[in-house]
Amino acid sequence: MPQIEPSRDAAADASAPGATTPAADDRSASAGALSSSLLLGSQRAVTIEHDGTQYVLRATRNGKLILTK
Repeated sequence: MPQIEPSRDAAADASAPGATTPAADDRSASAGALSSSLLLGSQRAVTIEHDGTQYVLRATRNGKLILTK
């Protein structure tokens, strides 16, 4: 009769240094993160249209972002 090896504990795998859970990878991929420099380029502001409404995304002198309608 063949021997069956014990299954590895998924929680132990996730706690290993540098390990990520599949759920965490799915969240980051589905979030669609973009760099602000990709959106703004060399500009300080860009207009974004969403559901027929225009918004303005601005970078402040302090490096923060402001989205206004």
